[in-house]
Amino acid sequence: DCVSSKALDDRLSVYIMIQAMQRAQRFGFEVYAVATVQEEVGLRGALTSAFGIQPDVGIALDVTLAVDIPGVPEHEQVTKLGQGTAIKILDGSFIANPKLVAFLRALADRRGIAWQHEILPRGGTDAGAIQRVQAGVAVGTISIPTRYIHSSVETVHKADVEASIALLAAFIEEGQTADLALE
Repeated sequence: DCVSSKALDDRLSVYIMIQAMQRAQRFGFEVYAVATVQEEVGLRGALTSAFGIQPDVGIALDVTLAVDIPGVPEHEQVTKLGQGTAIKILDGSFIANPKLVAFLRALADRRGIAWQHEILPRGGTDAGAIQRVQAGVAVGTISIPTRYIHSSVETVHKADVEASIALLAAFIEEGQTADLALE
């Protein structure tokens, strides 16, 4: 039930973005789907895109470490293949908006979408750049658990890909109901 290929990081995120846009039954708000460049060398494309769009909310899509292999202690296993899409809490580039994280978790639960938490100790996603435009943007990341990142045999589980598509499509349909107001 796995797929292995080179360059799933980050071709897979573009695939998920397109599939979610096509699957969404309605758009609860104005949606911009953006494929950026130079994420690995400073989040450059996301910064210029977010500056031009001026979003109220940003959802980044990216792969994340699935280190659920023999010899890796449980506390270092960022995510596990086949356990669902990952809803990021934080990484080296940003801390997700807690209300957005809670909304994504509740949305996934309500829709029966398998998910797992993600805390990535190093690295970052485009959410880190999006968060810093304007006076700050509520951001989160939907991540796809992936083994062997940055190799020619990156591996993902089909169920995790499907869960990622389903969660993003659900957010497109219902995201406008999220209460993200600062307190």
